[in-house]
Amino acid sequence: MKISYLLECYDVVFRQTISPITNSNKTIFEELSVNEKKSYRIFEIEINKNKSTDNLKICQTFHSLHPQVQELELKCIFHFNEFVDYIPVLKSIIKFTGESISIAKHLECPNKFYVYEKCSISEIPVIERHLYYIHQVLKNENLNIKRAIKEQVFKYKSNVKIEHFINKIQLALECQLHLLIKHIEPKTKKELYQYSNNFDKIDCLKCQFSHLEKLLVFLEREYMEYLNDKSMVPYRTVLIDEVEIASKLDYVRNSLLSMVVEKKLLQIIFEPLLKLTNLHAHEKISYYKYNYSKKYVTDIAKFIYQNPNGIAQLEWCTWLIEMEVNMFTFFDYMTSILKNEFNNCDTEIERLELMFHYLKFYNQSKNKHGVSYKENLPEIKFQIYTWLEEEIEFLSRKRELTKKIELHNECNGNQTKIHLDLSVEQLGYAISLMIKSGLIKNKKIKDVLQIAIQIIKTDAIEAISYDSLRNKFYDAETSTTEAVNKKIENLLNFAKL
Repeated sequence: MKISYLLECYDVVFRQTISPITNSNKTIFEELSVNEKKSYRIFEIEINKNKSTDNLKICQTFHSLHPQVQELELKCIFHFNEFVDYIPVLKSIIKFTGESISIAKHLECPNKFYVYEKCSISEIPVIERHLYYIHQVLKNENLNIKRAIKEQVFKYKSNVKIEHFINKIQLALECQLHLLIKHIEPKTKKELYQYSNNFDKIDCLKCQFSHLEKLLVFLEREYMEYLNDKSMVPYRTVLIDEVEIASKLDYVRNSLLSMVVEKKLLQIIFEPLLKLTNLHAHEKISYYKYNYSKKYVTDIAKFIYQNPNGIAQLEWCTWLIEMEVNMFTFFDYMTSILKNEFNNCDTEIERLELMFHYLKFYNQSKNKHGVSYKENLPEIKFQIYTWLEEEIEFLSRKRELTKKIELHNECNGNQTKIHLDLSVEQLGYAISLMIKSGLIKNKKIKDVLQIAIQIIKTDAIEAISYDSLRNKFYDAETSTTEAVNKKIENLLNFAKL
């Protein structure tokens, strides 16, 4: 078989099924004739026990080549002697053809048994043959495909090539399965595996779907480590696990609802569980999410069982962190708890010390689960760790800035300034005169004005504004110039003494 055309047979069978032109009866008969020795009519008989007699009733009749009949059922040990007393009654309700018959127990119901009557292929109704034909063709084809996959994998010497090959097969199978579901249009998962008594096109498509899923289950069993975890889990795998998962889900749900848990926290705990409870026929789940959710259900059931006396809020949070529940709602919930704890600190030093304590804790704690709930989001510990770093950085910078402001205010408060008998307007004009006359040698006026406001105060203003002094420096009124001139005249008079 050429690996490039792995599903060629499935494509042909699908086209034949949906086409108005069917295979010739001769082709179908020749294919089924190979199974002449395995051809039986099967009657499911129910025993209704009364006080005096036992009444027998035919529950259903089907053929051994029907897709729902497992081969192992035909190989089970027949118990003819146990039911020999029922033969006369059976002859009255079943028109035996004269072929040899066998009787077998029902594996689950003690009041039921099967009657196998040898049946020729030619006796099978024509309407039923097409379904049996598809079943036999695809069953044999699956054996060839499995053999071809194993041979090809054996030839590869690189795990990367094997993974690429298996992923390619996965994709082809999923595309074909999606096409079949689109034509079948089932309302539930179980409907995909239930055959009608019409032996119509839908039954034939369901048969193809079943065999394709068996190939996916084969890949899952043989090459699990090479599967693409973003690919969809087969419905058959979900159905196999359904009973075990359902019992654990019921236990967890009932236990959680009986506990006293905060509403927001309860919603966070429940969310990963909903991935399994909300599955239906048109919504599949990836291997990544399915495997995580299965592990989550198992671990939470164990966690609840090990804590019969109840679980505190912080214990739930620690467990959720270990399970890598990295959704943003849980991150918001955790940071709100930490914020409340930080706000209860008396000083910023205590708050910083507590932040560094948690930073160390989340940095050094190990991840027990190994896989995050949300595959496209960072780990929950990394989210909290990053948030703590940002909080520490903000608080540290705030403290540094506060210290600088306090130091600046302290310096300004302790500094003794020169008290001049000048207004701000007069001071600005006086400085301009000293610069123009060369008495002040500084070239940058800005530096001179900044030094002036730090060391000089007036009668009206303790702390002179830089902008105010600068404006007065460039724009002096007549009254200001006259007042300064009188001050200068007084200085000259003192100089003459």
